[in-house]
Amino acid sequence: MQKKKPAKVPTKPKGGPGRLTSEEAARLPDRLLDAALELFNAQGYAATSMEQIARRAGASTKTLYARFADKPAVVQAVVNRIIEASLKAAGAATPDPGRDPRRFLIGLGTEIVTNIGQAGAGLIHIALSEARHSPVIARMYNATLGRGRGLLRGALEEWHGAGLLPDLKDPEMAAVVLLSMLTDMARIRTAMGESMSEKEIAAYIPYATDVFLKGLGYPPKK
Repeated sequence: MQKKKPAKVPTKPKGGPGRLTSEEAARLPDRLLDAALELFNAQGYAATSMEQIARRAGASTKTLYARFADKPAVVQAVVNRIIEASLKAAGAATPDPGRDPRRFLIGLGTEIVTNIGQAGAGLIHIALSEARHSPVIARMYNATLGRGRGLLRGALEEWHGAGLLPDLKDPEMAAVVLLSMLTDMARIRTAMGESMSEKEIAAYIPYATDVFLKGLGYPPKK
């Protein structure tokens, strides 16, 4: 009778827990979040455990818990990283009132929508499918939208103060409408499993931006 071969034990990445080089230690937070995002995208939030995240990252659960209190904290960190990457890429971290509103909004909208269809796809699925069952996910999703509205509201107010948006009456409502115009189609398409293509984004974002700005009197008449 032929003996069964012992199952292969997955090997940990070189420089695993307890043996990290200084470079690997610096990259560890990103490695943990990369692993979490891969798992969330592949199998969903509910099916992903902290142990799986640690194992995928080649780290110990102790290391993971030392940085994130629980799974919702991991999701929040993943979301924050995606948002920060979008803002940095669009040059939007500190809105400049003297900046061209159209160029600013097209750049920001393009980065956000591109990330929704790529790195953020799994998070969109999580938010829309599990938010009603998980108050933590609902709060996270609403907080993310609130942060986007806050950024846009601040920019709109500064542009209005600079005389660039003469017809702006309600900055808060305008920010809600703008965020919806820029991102709703991308969120719906991504939730349905068909993200917007680069060509579609390049056509849609400038058009939505122009329609919105025109309603606020941009460019102002000289």
